[in-house]
Amino acid sequence: VKNTLNPVWQLFTIPVRALCNGDYDRSIKVEVYDWDRDGSHDFIGEFTTSYRELSRGQSQFNVYEVVNPKKKLKKRRYINSGTVTLLSFLVEAEHTFLDYIKAGTQIHFTVAIDFTASNGNPSQSTSLHYMNPYQMNAYAMAHPKEHQILYTLKFYIQMNNDIYLVKCKVL
Repeated sequence: VKNTLNPVWQLFTIPVRALCNGDYDRSIKVEVYDWDRDGSHDFIGEFTTSYRELSRGQSQFNVYEVVNPKKKLKKRRYINSGTVTLLSFLVEAEHTFLDYIKAGTQIHFTVAIDFTASNGNPSQSTSLHYMNPYQMNAYAMAHPKEHQILYTLKFYIQMNNDIYLVKCKVL
């Protein structure tokens, strides 16, 4: 944020894995710089926190003193270079396919094959798809009854040393 002594940064998104690798108590070091057009950004200070602390959201516990260690060593009366206040913290869960399976999601799988173009116009009696008003055509007779199970697809998913069987019935 340019040209202000009280910046408000834009919201940003970062995966938990990139932030703390799933360790909610892992120390996160935040460095604050003053932006310069020529690229020689000036170090203002730093603070540390953790995912667990950030997850408390906006509160008195999420106001951080930005400290420049060099200034602290040189100046006895130095306290900090300012504070950073957390204004927002939101966790959005990204569910995997396996999460849906574990929760009992049922999968219905349908396959349709259209042979019409290769077998001629269904309005002509020479077509295997001919729609005769008095009898079923060859494909209609060969088609299984409605809701009859042709076969069951079975496949396994492995995640975190657990193996899950997934069954899909093909009608």
